[in-house]
Amino acid sequence: MYTVLLVLQVIIALILIALTAFTTTKSETQGGGGFGWGTLGGKASSSIAGLEDQLGRITTWLAVLFLCASALVALWAARF
Repeated sequence: MYTVLLVLQVIIALILIALTAFTTTKSETQGGGGFGWGTLGGKASSSIAGLEDQLGRITTWLAVLFLCASALVALWAARF
């Protein structure tokens, strides 16, 4: 069970990293201050209506799942 929790934690962490890389920041959408390089998602992701909101919700829920998985792994490791 410990191995399953640990693998789940790593998978969630990798998905969170990918989602964070594809999320456009406020400074990128407003065009101020940056060099205009953007993230991996760039302007292509912001052109689809509602995609940024969905990515935000998905990222939030994955962060909660990661927190729960981390707590379970810590509790399991402390127990044995």
